[in-house]
Formats: sequence, structure tokens, C-alpha cells
Amino acid sequence: MLLGFLKDRPLLLSAVLLPIALVIFIVGGGQDWLRARFIRWAEHSESTGASIAAMKELLANDQRLLVSHEKAQSALRAEVVRQRKLLQDGGTDKAAVTQAEQAFVASLRKVHEMQAQVLEIQIAITEAVLGAKVDRFAMADKNNFRETENFARFSGGANWSLRDAPAIQNYFVKTFGYNLPVSAYGQSPTHNRLGFDHRNAMDVALYPDSTEGRALINYLRQAGIPFIVFKSAVLGASTGPHIHIGRPSGWIGRR
Repeated sequence: MLLGFLKDRPLLLSAVLLPIALVIFIVGGGQDWLRARFIRWAEHSESTGASIAAMKELLANDQRLLVSHEKAQSALRAEVVRQRKLLQDGGTDKAAVTQAEQAFVASLRKVHEMQAQVLEIQIAITEAVLGAKVDRFAMADKNNFRETENFARFSGGANWSLRDAPAIQNYFVKTFGYNLPVSAYGQSPTHNRLGFDHRNAMDVALYPDSTEGRALINYLRQAGIPFIVFKSAVLGASTGPHIHIGRPSGWIGRR
């Protein structure tokens, strides 16, 4: 054991001393450019962390609103049932039933809109949290595919834009008989609220390992369309896997 320790001692010393020397070097003013780069990195990390925290706070607020809308919808559904029963018993007229039904439909629409908005924020948080890891992937070659435990990225040689989205939709409908489950298309009001740049991308709420997910990934690769596969949920984001079609997103003003 002692021989093993002595054998690895230079490596252990370098692992301990190198970070210390780097900090001393930066703080001591040895190289201004290196110190400035370190400061910029720290500021960017702090700003990104604050942005993600703000996104999570917004998500929590919208989730509370969703719960409120769902309660209202449940009450209106009960009112529709009550009004229909009264109509059968002669205790009300058709106009009252129609009014209750219209209120219920409007409430149901609000719930669906809020559910979509919550999903958009959840997916945006996932991409923001993993964004730095995605950006660190070297994707110099066209049609280059790289994969990790949490995500995969395909560089794609095609000149992708949202104008090409209908072709993907048509492929999916012809293959599976229903619309592509797009959860975010381009820059939405939600992304504006988040300060997140999603102008030339769309997110698809599919599990990458599902039959539909694998088929879509194969189609995108064959067409040379860039995409990122988020394979697992991010802790604290409460969102599931999805497929991001297009280049990586980022913060508005930093691209």
C-alpha cells in the first residue's frame, strides 16, 4: 500500500497544487487576460444561475395558477351536471344550461393553455440547466453525432429553419397517423417572459426511446437536421425527456 502511495504521490501532489497555483497566479496578477477570463466565466455562471432560479420561480407561480384553474374547472363541471339535471326536472331553461356549458368550456381552455405553458417552462429549464454541457460538445464536423447519459446532440449539415417544420410534421402524420406533439414552436410569449432565445427551434414532447421518438430521430439524422435529445429529467425541473429540433437555445442577447 505504501509503495502504491509513493508511486501515485506526484500525481496526487499535482492534483492538489495545480488548482492552488492557478488561483494564486490569477489573484497575483500574473496574466491580466487570464484573470479577466476567469472573472467573465464567474459572472456568466452567476448570471445563468440567477436566470434559472427566476425560471423556476416563474414555474412555481404558474403551477399554482394551474391548480387554481383546475379547481375552477372541476366546480364548473359540477355546475353543468347540476344545470342539466335541473333542466330534466323542469327547474331551469336551456339558456341556463348553455351558459354553464360555455363557462366550463372556457375554463377547460384555460387549463389546457396553462398546462402547455407550464410544459414550455419545464422544458426551457431543462435546456438551460444542461445548456453549458451541450455547448461544451465539440461539433466541428457536419452531421456529427455525440451522446452522453443525459442527452445526445446531432450537428446536422442541413440549413435548418422553422420553414422546414411542415415536412417533419407531414412525415410524422403519414407514419403514425396523428400530429407531431410539438410543445414549443419558435419564440413564444413564454420564452419572452423567460428571456430565453428559441426563435429558430421547436421542441417535441416525445420520449426518445419510444417507437415514435426513435423514428423521428432517424428521420432527422437522414435529413441532416440538427437536434438535441434530452433523455432524462433534470432534478428540480419536473420535466421529462424531449427532442429539441434546431440549434441549441440560449439567453436573449448572449448569442
